[in-house]
Amino acid sequence: MKRSEGKLNLLIGTALLSPALRLIPGSAAALGGTSAWLGPLAALPLALLYAALLQRLRRTLRPGECFPELILRTLSRRFGRALLLLFAGWLLLYTGFLLRAGADRLQITAYPRSGPSFFVLSMGLLLLTAALGPFRSLTRMARVVGPALFLVLLLMLGTAAKSVDCSELLPLGGEELLCSAFPALDLLAFGLAARFFFSPGRTGKGEGFLSCVRRLGLFSLLLCALGAAIQGRFGAALSARLSAPFFALVRNLVFFRSLERMEALVVGLWILPDFLLGGLCLQGAQRCLRLALGQRPEEGESRLDFSGGRLLIWLCGVVSIALGLLLGRDPASLQHWSRTIIPLLNLFYSLLVLPVTALLCGRKGIP
Repeated sequence: MKRSEGKLNLLIGTALLSPALRLIPGSAAALGGTSAWLGPLAALPLALLYAALLQRLRRTLRPGECFPELILRTLSRRFGRALLLLFAGWLLLYTGFLLRAGADRLQITAYPRSGPSFFVLSMGLLLLTAALGPFRSLTRMARVVGPALFLVLLLMLGTAAKSVDCSELLPLGGEELLCSAFPALDLLAFGLAARFFFSPGRTGKGEGFLSCVRRLGLFSLLLCALGAAIQGRFGAALSARLSAPFFALVRNLVFFRSLERMEALVVGLWILPDFLLGGLCLQGAQRCLRLALGQRPEEGESRLDFSGGRLLIWLCGVVSIALGLLLGRDPASLQHWSRTIIPLLNLFYSLLVLPVTALLCGRKGIP
């Protein structure tokens, strides 16, 4: 049990590197100025309270049962299916946005003369193959690439530490610090919600709260180090304006000036967290949609199997690609989606819709 939970934690942690490099510290710097780099630590207490709430709500899950199945079991047929369709719609929208944001990053950092359509289509087809396969294929991939990605990130941050100007990290203000916590809270809340969404009920105790505290604390410190490295190099004002601050940092590191096109390798590596996060969302969306329409997913389904409502997986892939092509047609619109619409919707679903739904299920279900 603990081993499977560890695999899911690694998958979610690796996948969260995708939005982390998009939001930290740009969105936080726009909200909190020079206090932005400490935003993740300011968000940690709220994230731990949310984690404690979700751990209590997990007691309503039966062994082997995940959150979508709990909704279908405990709520009325019409209301339960409506909620599943709501979650499926949100996850498809988020997947489409991830395709568009990933394409924009590749276009800006590596292929400035190309358009986003090719990248949206190619990554969308890869995500479709991930959704057609078993969920464990994502966890296996995370076990292979996750440690390497975290090692590369730590190497980049260690190299960047030599060029950090500490004066750019001060002064610190209480109100600004609270404002800068929202982007990190968005990340941590999504990760906790995803774990609750995909982790099945257990016959034993499962992961202890202290283990959760340690995991969230380490990830928050990593986000603080990321924010400090970028903000200390470019300053809060410029960090808030950069569309891809981490990759701007990589491009300016002294470590890379003796190695040709190494920054392109780092950009290419970060397609992997995009793939894992998009695959996670698309897996969740197709599961909710199939359950809402009366088709229960089974373990061990073949990618070429079209029975049991599996054509809906193809529909989810097509919708995600279409959204990726339609969202953020210009840089200003994409930045608005990235820093305002998607984070607010994410917080709405993670901190309000999901826990309220779980509480309703707990009142009607059997703990």
